[in-house]
Amino acid sequence: MVFSLSAMLNLVVPQLDRAGSFAPALLGIALMIAGFVVLGSRQTAVRVALVYGAGLATLAAFLLPGVSIDSPATLATVTALSSMAVPSLLVAVADRRSLPVVALASFVPVLVLAVVVTAPSGRAPFVAVAVVGGWMAMTFAGLWLARSVRRADTGVDRLREGYAAERRSTETEAELRYGARMLHDTVLATLTVIAHSGVGVRPAALREQAAADSALLAQLRTAGTLAVPMPVRPESEDLPESLDSQEALGALDSLDSLAEHPQSALHAAVETWCAARDFSVTWYGRARLAATSGQLDALTLAVIQCLENVRRHSGETVAEITVSEDEALVRVVVTDTGTGFERALVPAGRLGLAESVEARIAAAGGVARVFSSPGRGTTVLLEVPR
Repeated sequence: MVFSLSAMLNLVVPQLDRAGSFAPALLGIALMIAGFVVLGSRQTAVRVALVYGAGLATLAAFLLPGVSIDSPATLATVTALSSMAVPSLLVAVADRRSLPVVALASFVPVLVLAVVVTAPSGRAPFVAVAVVGGWMAMTFAGLWLARSVRRADTGVDRLREGYAAERRSTETEAELRYGARMLHDTVLATLTVIAHSGVGVRPAALREQAAADSALLAQLRTAGTLAVPMPVRPESEDLPESLDSQEALGALDSLDSLAEHPQSALHAAVETWCAARDFSVTWYGRARLAATSGQLDALTLAVIQCLENVRRHSGETVAEITVSEDEALVRVVVTDTGTGFERALVPAGRLGLAESVEARIAAAGGVARVFSSPGRGTTVLLEVPR
């Protein structure tokens, strides 16, 4: 389009008094400019052919009676049209593998017209050289552009494949970690009770718990990890001493009186857990949280796991829970004054803190921070976005 516009200005401006005699040629150039504008929005073979036809018609217009190539401006216009404007169409069909054939077939008529039109001026050989050079340059530019586009497409495809592979890997890792948390909070908890001879648990309750874990494993085998919701354990008077995330979710689901305020279920689930284990919690802060059900479930299960860690490892049967929130975050802080621990000394295979607390909060979009040292108790800060 730039070449066509330049050719039009070069034809009219220096010889404005002869503009009437160049009217057919000016009309042809105007049609070419309009065609280039249309090609900018959508390139099709038919549109390219129409613009090419307008270019040939424009060159042929210089053969009409009353139009002569008797000035440098007119000669320059014909040269610009035949060597730059018309061959620039090759860029529009650069993605076609038949580009060399198309270029050759389109080049010959343009060359013939350019030579015939400029022959009376005696400058035809120079115009022919310019036309050959322009078409060769545009052909090579089209080939280079097509190759660059193909390389870019190949690169994009590789990026997509890499992204898909990384996503599959991330999803697989997430499933494995989710499964590890689930097994730690259910099946392994049951096995821990069995290993301690079921102290404090009625045989019937232990059988119910084992049956629920068996059903969970069967579902995981057939339906996959992430697709299986946690089943709620059967209610029992005697609860095992180990942590059970399904039990915590069951406590959430059983609070019919709090259905209108699901955020209150955090307190209720923790109190249910504490009552079954002779554990005491002192609450500070808000009674209700503006959190989604998924975030509330993650907070509830993580808090109960923190309390279970306190009960098992700190030597304490009391803890403090502080609940707060601001415009961006919901925070729950679990604090005890027990023996504390050194995080670096925790075996890598232990899942209670790494998976059931930190990874669970991370999966809800939050973060868990643990502050502890031997003899100084432990503080766990849980934060999830609102």
